Order: sequence, then structure tokens, then C-alpha cells
Amino acid sequence: MTEQMDTARLPWSRRLGWAVGDAGINFYWQGVGIFLYFFYTDVMGISPGWAGVAFAAASFWDAVSDPVVGAIADRTRSRFGRFRPWLLFASPPCALAFMLVFWVPPLVGGWLVAYAVATHIMFRTLLAAIGIPYNALSARMTQDSVERGTIAMLRMIFAAGGALATAFTMPKFVSLIDNPRHAYFWAATLLGAGATLILMAVFLSTREQAADDDTPPVARTAGLFRTVAEEVASFWAMLRYNGPLARMFAVVILGGITTALNGKILLYWVKYDLKEPAVMVWLLPLPGFVLLFVAPLWNWFAQITSKQAAWMSGAVLSATSLALFYLFNPHDHVLLIAITILGAAGGSAGVIMFWSMLPDTVEYNQWATGERAEARIFGLTTFGQKAALGINALMLGAMLTQVGFVANRPQSAETLAALRAIMCLIPLAGLLCSALVLWHYPITARFHAQLRRDIADGTRHAVKV
Repeated sequence: MTEQMDTARLPWSRRLGWAVGDAGINFYWQGVGIFLYFFYTDVMGISPGWAGVAFAAASFWDAVSDPVVGAIADRTRSRFGRFRPWLLFASPPCALAFMLVFWVPPLVGGWLVAYAVATHIMFRTLLAAIGIPYNALSARMTQDSVERGTIAMLRMIFAAGGALATAFTMPKFVSLIDNPRHAYFWAATLLGAGATLILMAVFLSTREQAADDDTPPVARTAGLFRTVAEEVASFWAMLRYNGPLARMFAVVILGGITTALNGKILLYWVKYDLKEPAVMVWLLPLPGFVLLFVAPLWNWFAQITSKQAAWMSGAVLSATSLALFYLFNPHDHVLLIAITILGAAGGSAGVIMFWSMLPDTVEYNQWATGERAEARIFGLTTFGQKAALGINALMLGAMLTQVGFVANRPQSAETLAALRAIMCLIPLAGLLCSALVLWHYPITARFHAQLRRDIADGTRHAVKV
């Protein structure tokens, strides 16, 4: 099921067959990222501090398991390839775990927190077994940098569709079903079933190309665990030689710690400040609609300038949106829509360019060290992202407690002002720091083409950028 790797354009069936997978993954990712913390505090009844602990424990476990999954996936050998089998076998149990995450058991106190931690860890482990091989497929499918930009753009369109569906489904079920406990559970059931069908379609419609690298297969269990330990020990050393990857790693950490606060606090702002819960049905899907329209424009802009320039331009729009939201506290629906569209347009550039730039670091790694290690690179990056989200959850729990937030009660003016500051000013600071990190990002289209020529010629350059 492999083909010789070349620079030819992928057929549209292959492009779309891979890109649609991010719709299914975003059913899960958006469901957890936007709704789960709010579900813990306002539906399950866990205090903000313990909700932060539950969320952080799963995120830290996820961060540790990601490199392990990446190391194992890099050494998977099957008639379906290295990465596709993971989509086939991990998808159904992941859907079941997602349902359990949004189920409220007849437990109280510490047992309820323990249940939240256990189900969240189980779900995150299974999602890693899908997400890392899925991401690694993008580097295995093509080495052409422009083609990667195209499939990243298509991926973001489907990701927007998945995010849109999730952002609409959860609030809609809550509005239709009186008991929010039942509403979230049945919404999760529907989304999990849809994600499974989508990921099965990815498995059937994609193929992996062969690549020359020295990543050996592991035939025995003892060899597998020894190899995983060696891989984990070598992750940080990789950043010494792969400066572009180090920059992407820093950006994903900054985003996980800071900008992720915006989406989590938005639900609290709507419920307690705007006081119009029905707004969530159209406000939460709005960024997904925006991404559907602007993704091709960002891809075109990156092709005529650079991926870095597109990311920076989007950062300007996002920063402007955050500043305006903080200054005007937009209770007027027209102003709220305008600021949301501006922020969604800017944020989409960062997401699209990140997943277009990260596969290019695979060739840089091969150029510098002789090893591609797609899954290890994606595993390392998601390790940073999820560890950062764990820190984010702990920060959020501590900050909500500090500002006097108590779920399902009226909030003071001081608490509401503090919520808006957490939602806008901390993400704004993280965004500005990320722009500084990427200011001198070195991989342009021309540089990437030179990397590929050097690799073809057998030339290696152990350099730091």
C-alpha cells in the first residue's frame, strides 16, 4: 500500500480524503477545548480549582503519551502502512470514551473528580492514537511544500466544518433538552458516531508513500519499549539541530498556555456577562463559518508572500480583535459579530500556517540529521501543546477561584471585569510573544526546495537556526 515518494501533485481524491479527517478530530477537540471545562463546573458541579486539576491531569498525561505514540507509530509496519492502521483501530473506542467524558455518574466529591480524571485520560490517550498518526500522514503523503500548503488549507476548511458542527450541536442540544446532563451526553454520542465514520473514510481513501530513512521497525515487545525510551530521551536533543521546529514548538506552547483561555472563558462571558445563553447557538459556530471562506485566501496569500508573512498578518487581526473586545465589552450583537469575525479571520491564518509549516520541519530534520521521524516530530509538538493546555487549565482554575467566581450564581462587576481580562489580555500577550518567536523563521519556499535538493544529493548540514 505504499508508493514511491515524489513531488507530483496529489489527486483531489487523496487531498480531500485526508483533509476531511480533521472534521472528525475537531468534533472531539472542540468539544473538549470549548465545552468540557464549563461542563465540569456548571453541569457536573466540580469547583473551578478541582476542574482545573482534572483537566490538567489529563492534559499532562496526554503530553507524556503523545511522544510514546509517535515513537511507536514511526515503527509500525503493516500492509496498510505505518499510520493508517491507527485510524482504523483507535476510532471506535475513542468515540465511546468521548461519550463517557460527557456523562455525569451518580457520584459526589472526590469520587466525581476521580471519574472526571479517569475518563478524560482514557479519552485523551485514544485521541492521541488517532491524531498523531493522522498528522504524520501529511508529511508522508507529499514532500512538496506548496502541496502541503494546499492540503493544510483543505484540512482547515474541514476543521472549520467540524468545529462549526460541534459549536452548533452542543448548545442546540442544551436548548432542546431540559436536563443539561442528558443534553451534553447525547450531543457527545452523536458527535462521536460522526467522527468514527469520517475517520473510517480517511483510512479508506488515503495511501502512504515510501520514504528513504533509517527508522527501523521493532519486531519484539522488549525492543519496542526500549526504543520508546530511547525516543523520549532524544526529543529535546532534536531541537538543538532543528531550529525551525524549536520555533514552532515555542509557538504551540505559548498558544496552549495563553490564547486557549479565550475560548474557555467565552462561555462564561455569554452566560454571566452577556446573559443571553441562546447566543451560543450562533456565536460559537461563527468562527467556523469564517474559516470556510478565508482559508483559501490565506493559502493564496502565503503562496505569493510566505507562510511566515501570512501568520504574522493573521496575528495582527487577532490582536486587534482581542483589544477591541476588552475595550468595548460588546453586548451589542452587531459589534460582537464584527469583532468575532475579525478575530476568527486572524486566528485561522495561525492555524492554517502552523499545520502547513510544521511538515516542512521534517525535511529540515532529515537535512540536518539524516532522519525524517514524522510521527516523532508531530508527537513532540503535540506534547508541547498538551502540556501547555495542562498549565492553562491549572491557571484557569486558580484564576477563577481568585476572582471570586462561583458557578450558577450572579457574578459581581469586579468578577466580570476580571473574566474579560483573562479572556482578552493574557491571550494578547501570548500572541505578541509568538510573533517575536516567528520573526526570523527561516524556511521559505526557496529554502525548502534547496533542502530537498540537498537531501536528494545526500548532503547533510548539522546547523542551528
